[in-house]
Amino acid sequence: MKKFLLIIAFTIFGFICAVFIYFNFIKKENNKKQIKINQVVDNYSEYVKIFKTAKLYDKDKKITGSVSNDLIIKLDDKDKTLDDNYYKLKNEDIYIKAESVRKAEPILYENNEYKFYKNYIPYNENIVTDDEYKLYFNDNNYIEINKSDSYPIIVKDDNKYGIEYNDSLVYIDKSDVRKVENSNNTTLRHTDAIAILNYHYTIDEYSDEAQECRQSLCMTQTQVEEQIKYLKDNGFYATSMQDLYLFLTGKIQLPEKSVTITIDDGWYVARMISILEKYQMLGTLYLIGSLASPNDYRSNYLEIHSHSWDLHTPKVCSGVHGGGLLCEDENIILEDLKKSRESLNNTEVFCYPFYEYNTRAIELLKNAGFKMAFAGGSRKAKVNDNLFIIPRYELLNTITMDRFKKIVN
Repeated sequence: MKKFLLIIAFTIFGFICAVFIYFNFIKKENNKKQIKINQVVDNYSEYVKIFKTAKLYDKDKKITGSVSNDLIIKLDDKDKTLDDNYYKLKNEDIYIKAESVRKAEPILYENNEYKFYKNYIPYNENIVTDDEYKLYFNDNNYIEINKSDSYPIIVKDDNKYGIEYNDSLVYIDKSDVRKVENSNNTTLRHTDAIAILNYHYTIDEYSDEAQECRQSLCMTQTQVEEQIKYLKDNGFYATSMQDLYLFLTGKIQLPEKSVTITIDDGWYVARMISILEKYQMLGTLYLIGSLASPNDYRSNYLEIHSHSWDLHTPKVCSGVHGGGLLCEDENIILEDLKKSRESLNNTEVFCYPFYEYNTRAIELLKNAGFKMAFAGGSRKAKVNDNLFIIPRYELLNTITMDRFKKIVN
């Protein structure tokens, strides 16, 4: 009897120990799971960077593609994650393991199509991809997808299409496209011509500037602000230089109400910048490099491109104004253009001093690495215009608002 009771006692003790060990194991596993959940939550960010080549998954956790190392992508809201281990890509039914990414700073694209593409009017055409294809965010980073899909076309380039993916403009090689088909992507109207406005000097009419700057090019702050306010109030989109290049080469469609704002030289620019910032309209300054540093004009609403380094001196050559670009020695011109480009992050955009150019000047610009050049002309710019004689409207202090409205509309 005593032996039997000992057996029962040991059995009960063993059972209690087993239960204790089991629940302790469950507790530890739950703790590990909670730690992992906390890590996933802590690792979440709107932007994340792929720190190693990672797989992509559908909602059933089946592999549907991969993403290259170092690419920065956007994630959807935290409550849209598949479970504790997977993040959802922004605007896509695609997921990535949380362990494959790290928090990243927001992408701050400066004045290029990646920043402005949401203003483009999509074509009423879709691409249908092959079963396997790559979407390129840039030359080195891409997402590879293993299933056919359809996307509205935003950019028609020579050998690729631009589409929206993961809240970004990405490109797909035409060799990865099975077909292009008609689609009803938009009813918005697009423009076939753009007014490019050319300002010079914005002065304070209540200061000594009004006496210093008495040319017809000197417009008062009140005049300029009335015009920019009109553009803002009436829904005009102010293009970047990249927008304009893509439009003029027939690669994108821009809204019916589009305009390009340019400023020449670099004198009396501060008030124009403040007006652009106030109404959140983008402008482009063509800066004479020898006049000032581009750092003096930095703004989120201003691009800065070349007006030459020091070829804006009049009466050097024959012509109405005779700027040096027309006749200076070829080596002098190329060195000037090189210096100007290097000071402006190797810009490819140029504006002729005094609106004057000739065949030789155009060839030298091309040799120096420019792809667009702006002149005068007082007409709207259209698709397939000569990229080295892009027309602009010169705005003077004598212009009326009625005339301004006719120019931009």
